[in-house]
Amino acid sequence: MANLLNKLRMLDAEPKRQAHKEETSAKKTEGCYRSEAVFPLSTFCNRAHATQAVLESIYGCEFPKNATPEDILFLDTETTGLSGGVGTIAFQIGIGYFTQDAFVVEQLMMHDYHEEAQMLQILASRMKRYSILCTFNGRTFDVPLLKSRFLMNRMKEDCFPDTHADALFPSRRLWKLRLKQCSLANLEEKLLGVVRDDDLPGALVPQTFFQYLKDGDFTPLLRVIDHNKQDIVSLAQLFYFLCKQHDKPEEIDQVEDLLSLAKAAEKQGNLQKATKCYRLCAHGSTRADAYRALASSQKRQGHADAAIKLYQAMVKRGDDPIHAFEALAKLYEHQRKDPEQALHYTRQALLLLSEPSLFHDPTVQEQQIALQYRYQRLRRKILHASDLLDSR
Repeated sequence: MANLLNKLRMLDAEPKRQAHKEETSAKKTEGCYRSEAVFPLSTFCNRAHATQAVLESIYGCEFPKNATPEDILFLDTETTGLSGGVGTIAFQIGIGYFTQDAFVVEQLMMHDYHEEAQMLQILASRMKRYSILCTFNGRTFDVPLLKSRFLMNRMKEDCFPDTHADALFPSRRLWKLRLKQCSLANLEEKLLGVVRDDDLPGALVPQTFFQYLKDGDFTPLLRVIDHNKQDIVSLAQLFYFLCKQHDKPEEIDQVEDLLSLAKAAEKQGNLQKATKCYRLCAHGSTRADAYRALASSQKRQGHADAAIKLYQAMVKRGDDPIHAFEALAKLYEHQRKDPEQALHYTRQALLLLSEPSLFHDPTVQEQQIALQYRYQRLRRKILHASDLLDSR
């Protein structure tokens, strides 16, 4: 009996889980952790660029008519795993939204798994107020994960806005050529000038939460909250910066971005915008690409004369002249019906390809074989036409 009493006294003497430090310095609330931060509108570029037409051209889906900044909910989650899958939970959810005079970031975090349902209920009540959802890679990660958690908690998922603008994909289309890496951290640094101090790497977020579950020390989670807060602000900044780039391409400084925007516009069928962007970037390192794309576009539209002038300009400037000579040969053979001039341009391309330094590339040799075949075929065509004239 004495041994049992001693054991009970030892259990009572064990240190209790450390108190939630954040709650002691803030207003105590029941249930999951909640915080709010407010940012001035001057943090963001001109939001007037986000018209319905611009948004639809960026994201390729329908947007509500007369949508305002106050109709958009920005969302980002911090999870117990970075690859998703069964067992992954969003332990922290950050949302951002505009009011008439500020941008508000509201953050929710569960202290333990039993608070997940309450956190999701708060999120659902917020999402119902908005018609547009904006995320960064949320289409393949955040939203499917949240919907699966709604299902596991027997909650309806009809609160998600019908329009989902995932900023990752248009960001890649516009900036991958120049920046290569299009993570949110890299985009905010290179495009928005955001430099994070003492930022917690995303790979450490899950283990930081698991450590909190073990020792109850909330202090390290404050870095997770700060990380998520900056993600939300950067997402909103990126959203409107994308709109400005698409709406005012003449204000884009980087020719690689203009070239990417031109290709995206052409793929969407917006030839007027594509032509404008190609002409804007027809200098510097993208001059050859821009002229080639412009000429190809003119050719597809049936404007042979315009395409010929562009290809001739490429030859004169030494911008990918082999491609230009080959394109001119095709145009003169099929559009102008002038095989002799086509033969001349084919011969010029073969002369350039005959330089010894080019023979090491297998693709160059393939191109040379194709041009030699074209050269022989054109010669036969010309000889055949000559024979027909002689027979008359």
